[in-house]
Amino acid sequence: LHQQGDPDGCLLPILCQCGHTLQQQLELFNNIRPLFANKPLIVVANKCDVKKISELTEENQKIFTDLRAQGVVVIETSTLTEEGVMQVKTEACDQLLAHRVSTKMKGKKVQDVLNRLHLAVPAKRDEKERPPFIPEGALLRRRAMEVDAPKRKLERDLEVELGDDYVLDLQKYWDLMNEDEKHDKIPEVWEGHNISDYIDPDIMKKLEALEKEEELKERAGEYDSDEESEDEEMQEIRVLAKQIREKKQLMVVESREKDVHGPRMPRTAGKVERKQLEKEMGNLGLDMEDKDDTHYAQQARRSRSVAKKRKREASAPPTSKTRSQSASRPPRDQSGLRDPKMVRKTKLMMKSSQKGMNRQARKGESDRHVFDLKPKHLLAGKRKGGKTDRR
Repeated sequence: LHQQGDPDGCLLPILCQCGHTLQQQLELFNNIRPLFANKPLIVVANKCDVKKISELTEENQKIFTDLRAQGVVVIETSTLTEEGVMQVKTEACDQLLAHRVSTKMKGKKVQDVLNRLHLAVPAKRDEKERPPFIPEGALLRRRAMEVDAPKRKLERDLEVELGDDYVLDLQKYWDLMNEDEKHDKIPEVWEGHNISDYIDPDIMKKLEALEKEEELKERAGEYDSDEESEDEEMQEIRVLAKQIREKKQLMVVESREKDVHGPRMPRTAGKVERKQLEKEMGNLGLDMEDKDDTHYAQQARRSRSVAKKRKREASAPPTSKTRSQSASRPPRDQSGLRDPKMVRKTKLMMKSSQKGMNRQARKGESDRHVFDLKPKHLLAGKRKGGKTDRR
């Protein structure tokens, strides 16, 4: 019988945390007791982890003493530590089984059942003792049922108990031969290989030897710079090369900012740009006196010669022998036509062929259009009577 208002407790919680005293609970128990006449009855005193029956007052202890005197079984339990819970289950099962057997024995069919039963008692062959064999696992379970051992703390219980100090440690549950190896670091695996297989036990000794060798080289001056031993001419060359590299980098940055692609000095560059380039290169130490053989000068001469040739060919009369091949070709719409009459006819044919396309939103020859060359209603199903010229 669970008491209303106390989900953990049973009929008589020792601590009266449900708002009713033990005397009031006893009165309630006596009022409903006739409902359980001729039925097994157990009184469970809950919350014994806080206070046991022996720690109550004499008046309250007398309540449980009177119940035991009336033949009612009283068991102390605690749902928190699970103390006495297994004892309640075992006692309930035993009483229910005994009640069922006694009910069957009082029935009318008990004699018929007893006549069918035969209890065989084997005779002893010798005087040797043969005690019953009980497996070890069954004995352990029986001991666990007899002794109300507190339940094992789960990780959730430890987390609630420790609070911020809780750390999840699953390695403590590992079943290893050596308990000291539970918290050893697991060797890492990289690309299918165990890193511990490639560890050199003498690596620290080798490192110390290398460090000593480096110290000896530094003391001997092997890493000292040789800039002081260079002559003045070499130093000037290094400074000039550094300036050229810096200037080149600046020009590249400026060209990127202007978003200019292509050569730095195009063929069509004016004289002002060329003069500016010559001046900048001269400031950097490059001799710009002999500039006729430079690349941009040759490109300029070549471009001027090509421009003059084109101008001369364009100004020549059509009958001249110097006219280019492109100037002698007829227009593309007149190529292959012998007279103006044929030209007009071809243009008329072109317009008439475009009429159908113009009806379809004025599509041109370059517009893509896939015709329905095989309509299903003409090629599928039964052939009907009528014209078949469209097949």
